[in-house]
Amino acid sequence: MKLTPMDINNKEFKKGLRGYNADEVDDFLDQVVENYEELYKENANLKEKLANLNEKIDHYSKIESTIQNTLLLAQNAAEQAKNSAQKEAELLLKNANETAQKVTDKAHNDVVQINDEYEKVKQEFIKFRAKYRNFVNTQLQTFDDLEKEFIKNYNVSEPIEEEEDIQEEIIEKEISTANESLDVTDKEEEIKESTSLSDELNEIKSFFVQE
Repeated sequence: MKLTPMDINNKEFKKGLRGYNADEVDDFLDQVVENYEELYKENANLKEKLANLNEKIDHYSKIESTIQNTLLLAQNAAEQAKNSAQKEAELLLKNANETAQKVTDKAHNDVVQINDEYEKVKQEFIKFRAKYRNFVNTQLQTFDDLEKEFIKNYNVSEPIEEEEDIQEEIIEKEISTANESLDVTDKEEEIKESTSLSDELNEIKSFFVQE
């Protein structure tokens, strides 16, 4: 049990036959009480200061913990935002690449289809021209045979050369017209192909501008 200044001040000693001088003992006790009271008060003040310091330490510790948690949450939020932005960018790039690839494939397929159709029409025209030429040649041969038969039967001395020249001129004009038609068809196909490719490229540019 700790002594207080009051305990020391109220302490009484029994008096003996040869005891200490009562006045000296009282003076000493008074001095002890005074010194002990100062120490007691100082100790109480120190305890109070220590309690205040501990309270401040707890307060600052809580603030530090709150700051650390806030920083941790901010770091996590920043990391999540970064990952989300990266995934979104990757998705946009993937979609853009897929769209561009589809447009390119479509343009290529259209070009192949146009070339195939052009070759088909060209071959059909060549076949038609050959058949038409054979037909015309057959008719000319028939006319020649008829002319010879006519000359033979009616004793005509000179063949009708003027009519033959006219027929040949007509045939040459028809063949020339057919060739010109083929050339025009070739040019139209080239224009269509160029226009289609231009439209596809414009579509690709428009897509990336919108992104």
